[in-house]
Amino acid sequence: MSDERVNDGVHERFDEPVIERVIEHLRAHFREDLEAVRAFLRTPSVSYTGEGIQETAEQVAGFVRALGGQARVVPTAGHPIVYGRLDQGAPHTVLVYGMYDVMPADEPNWSSDPWGAEIRELPRLGPSIIARGAVNTKGPLAAFFRAVAGYQAAAGRLPVNLIFAIEGEEEMGSRHFLPFVEAHAGELKAAQAVLFPFFSQDEEGVPWLTLGTKGIVYFELECRGGDWGGPTERGIHGSYNAWVANPAWRLVQALATMVDADEQVRVEGFFDGAEPLPEEERRLLEEQVASGRLDERPFMAFEHVRRFKGGLRGLPLWERLFAQPQLNIDGIVGGYVGEGTKTLLPHRALAKMDVRLVPRMDPERVAQAIRAHLDRHGYADIEMRVLNTYPWSKVSLHEPAVQAMVETYQEMGAPPQVWPLNPGSAPYYVFERVLGMPYVTGGMGHGGRQHSTDEYCTVQGVLDFEISMVRWLHGLARRLGQPRGERAAG
Repeated sequence: MSDERVNDGVHERFDEPVIERVIEHLRAHFREDLEAVRAFLRTPSVSYTGEGIQETAEQVAGFVRALGGQARVVPTAGHPIVYGRLDQGAPHTVLVYGMYDVMPADEPNWSSDPWGAEIRELPRLGPSIIARGAVNTKGPLAAFFRAVAGYQAAAGRLPVNLIFAIEGEEEMGSRHFLPFVEAHAGELKAAQAVLFPFFSQDEEGVPWLTLGTKGIVYFELECRGGDWGGPTERGIHGSYNAWVANPAWRLVQALATMVDADEQVRVEGFFDGAEPLPEEERRLLEEQVASGRLDERPFMAFEHVRRFKGGLRGLPLWERLFAQPQLNIDGIVGGYVGEGTKTLLPHRALAKMDVRLVPRMDPERVAQAIRAHLDRHGYADIEMRVLNTYPWSKVSLHEPAVQAMVETYQEMGAPPQVWPLNPGSAPYYVFERVLGMPYVTGGMGHGGRQHSTDEYCTVQGVLDFEISMVRWLHGLARRLGQPRGERAAG
């Protein structure tokens, strides 16, 4: 296969020998790439504490410069954003979005230092890197830079130009990414598509591809002693519960009004605006479940889940994941939770919660509905603090960037699952609504245990990811070079 063209004096080649030469180079130099990924994972970059943030941002800027590009560490009111450009003299440009921040690694019982990036043999998975950020998402970010370097070394230059916008607050809700994009929109709109590099294979080796993402409302509910009862200044001896009400009980009772026994949300107005899946996506979902491509059993095995809500399985289960909003308790704390015994009546109790929003739901209206629900049920004293929000986003399956990813997976012998929405959340609405730009998340490779003990990515997955990124860049450039009416054919 060969497709040659001349554009503005730039001679572009899109042929298989170029790709094979690049892939051969990646394989030959993989040990070096693997060590570079591990080295990046060893630098903490915890957004909620600020640990290692500036140092890691400088490292990312150094990655861009090492490719021959230009990069700046742009200050924000929070953590900095790495903004860079790699001009390859190509007629088309890709905006590479990423995150260099990670969650804290304070979970118990890590099998090795979460910042050690040690390689361990995992059952059924083989050699794997154990580290905070291995999969979410410093591992794929570093591997992407190595893939680009390998492409340049083997082929001279990329088939597209790259713009980089790598933030350090994604785990905090991307609080300052929107103002950054708005301030640089004129330059960012030079791109034709956005890529978020990510390991996307499940435990069975099947990649998933999402057509958007749910939105989020993350908030805290705090109950403190006050006029309603409870101690107001400090915890007191637990024996006085005979006289004094307990804020922890009050908080639990308030939470219980928000869902029924099956965790179906009972907040009035919560579902306002929520739309079912579009018919094309529901039909695609039904086909994948019927064919066995969408199978919940690997999830159950690897996440140690014995039963789903309501006993659901098959199509109703998958439809619930993609088409329904949810209200989740992330954690509850109050009073004494240490070892041994200590009788205490706490003066405060706190719950951290999140809502995942489906298309047409509005984050502000959902937050207002929850506040109104608490007030109606007699819990006006419980304080609600909304910590971050952003809306849902959608992209078409037929966009060239998305079709190029589908093609990449197929070329590598792994036809993907297509998910109508990512059940998690990411700030893709910024690309869709501010820049008017299609986006895609993806890449081969497997990792797991995000936000948990022993987060990992497989060693083989890092190499597979690098190869998939090379194929995607190549495939997207070829598609963008086609007449507009042919681009989405896949």
